[in-house]
Amino acid sequence: MSLFDSDKKVITEENFLEVYEYWESFFGKYVDSDKKASEYFISDIEIGKSHILSESDGSVAFDLGEGNAKIKFLPIKDYIFFWDIYEKVDDINVIYAIRQKIDRISEDYQRRFTGEFYTPIDFADKALNYIERIVGSKWYEKDNWRLWDMAAGTGNLEFTLPTSALKKCYISSLLEDDVNYCKRIFPAATVFQYDYLNDDINLLANPDLSKLGLHHKMPEQLVDDLKNPDLKWIIFINPPFATSNTAGLTSQKKSKDNVSMTKIREMMDNEGLGEVSRELFSQFLYRIHKEFQGRDAYLGLFSKIKYINSNNDQKFRDKIFKYKFESGFIMSSKNFHGLRGQFPIGFLVWNLGKEKKLESQNITLDIFNNECEKYGTKKILIEDRSKFLNKWVKRPKTTKVFPPFSSAINISAGNKDIRDKVSDDFLCSLMCCGNDVYHQNQTALLSGPYGSAGGYSVNKENFEHSMVIHAVRRIIKQSWTNDRDQFLIPHTSELEEEFINDCVIWSAFSDSNNTVSIKEIKYCGNNYQIDNHLYPFLLSEVRQWNITLSPLLTQIISANEDRYLAQWIDNHKISEESNLILEKAKSVYKKFYKCTNQGQWLDYKIGLWDVGWWQVKMLLSEIDPYDHDLIELNKLHKKLSEKLLPQIYKFGFLSEEVNFYEED
Repeated sequence: MSLFDSDKKVITEENFLEVYEYWESFFGKYVDSDKKASEYFISDIEIGKSHILSESDGSVAFDLGEGNAKIKFLPIKDYIFFWDIYEKVDDINVIYAIRQKIDRISEDYQRRFTGEFYTPIDFADKALNYIERIVGSKWYEKDNWRLWDMAAGTGNLEFTLPTSALKKCYISSLLEDDVNYCKRIFPAATVFQYDYLNDDINLLANPDLSKLGLHHKMPEQLVDDLKNPDLKWIIFINPPFATSNTAGLTSQKKSKDNVSMTKIREMMDNEGLGEVSRELFSQFLYRIHKEFQGRDAYLGLFSKIKYINSNNDQKFRDKIFKYKFESGFIMSSKNFHGLRGQFPIGFLVWNLGKEKKLESQNITLDIFNNECEKYGTKKILIEDRSKFLNKWVKRPKTTKVFPPFSSAINISAGNKDIRDKVSDDFLCSLMCCGNDVYHQNQTALLSGPYGSAGGYSVNKENFEHSMVIHAVRRIIKQSWTNDRDQFLIPHTSELEEEFINDCVIWSAFSDSNNTVSIKEIKYCGNNYQIDNHLYPFLLSEVRQWNITLSPLLTQIISANEDRYLAQWIDNHKISEESNLILEKAKSVYKKFYKCTNQGQWLDYKIGLWDVGWWQVKMLLSEIDPYDHDLIELNKLHKKLSEKLLPQIYKFGFLSEEVNFYEED
């Protein structure tokens, strides 16, 4: 008898996956040749189905059923050690329950259709723990509880539920092959094929139609349960994420580009819910709202978190989604195979029986790493979109046609919705698409109107605020935890003068300052000269420099007006950090004018004296990729970023990132 018999761990339906992973790490490579490792594992854990033939050569016999026996050679010390820890299973019902699910271990997790992403089982199990903290750990032992997953796919969310819980579960999916799979894996549950965004919608909108002989597509037992006011519900769901304008959602697998105009979307459009009605995810929430509003029900939802705080979802929050938050966590999207980028995926539990405006709630989520270990918390700041940073500046009326830019020197052409007008007193445009950290890279300064939506004219009146917005959006360090955080109007009406001035200098020499000067651009039959109003030095100073390209020298001699930024700098008190940048920039510009003719200046459309920072950098980098002054200027610019970063949080432009902690 082993010394450890009294301390052996019991293998159950709830913990078998963890046991399998441990077993497979030891023996998987020794058995996985003719059959799946999971088949040998099932044989090995059942009492009497495997035994050691010889400790000397490590041979172990496995009874795989139906007269099929196999002998495998294993590292015998590890094998004996393993079974000194665990007790073999002698309950045939436990073996049966585990066998129903064991195929999932070898399933291909990378199937993709209609915008779905499959939830990792360990996080699904963690989500169930969060639900049970609210509704009770043995909810399924009570007759008045039901669970419904309307977008089950292949059932990852239900995978760790015990068989006794599955008897209280409705599992539905759009696709027939998923339904057939779930029927095999979850025989105790009610599994059925169902299109939650199209089926029974007329009956949902008008229940009295059932009196006219119209029947539900959902199972009759589910119909009866939904009518029963005494039942309590858990909606446990990972709805698909896809957005489209087109039609075509059927029972066949489709790409995200072919998602349909559903019947639910028609209802949402009729309520004037705007762009959010195009998202399948929001359509699921809309029907859940219609079906379960005011009931004793809890929604456990895996999703991106944009529905909580994004600009486009404001109407949806105001009219539909205003439920009491109970608990939740976030993890990185990297845990979901096949998703591009890295952003937060949340699991949040909402009380559908209690309405409460999201803006009035404290939504603080636990943070889990890729090993499903909690290491901190994050408060999701929810503000009305009237407080979003993109509302801070009053955008001036645009009246004059001007060549629209798509990048530093490229003109937009061929867009159906072209934006080609600027305001009076135009200095440049600020491209600032979206309002969250996700859109950080879609922030830039251009010398003409940004050719698409998401930009506005910068003039003398809004110049300083615009430079602050540009700096704030660009300086923030993007991470998966802040990816969907919204930029906000600062909580003080009077920002410190030094902060504003530093933001102006930071913006002038940032990589996202794409303002330029171009001698001649033809647009809509007219010729335009593009002046660079963000040129930083006074003419009186520039005239003293060595300028080798004669056209530029001639222009500088004859020019009679300093550019706006140079005048602004001359009239403001500049901090020590910003002054260091200006002094180094002066060296860079002097070098540029001295060696302009050593590079291909026409490639960068250099032909006017007030060259843009982008043009200066590009030409000098071509002449010398390791230009010392550019490298040093970049270091000084980075130091200014480090100075400004804490002030961005101090003034409330963005909520604090993460509260880290160490567990006892």
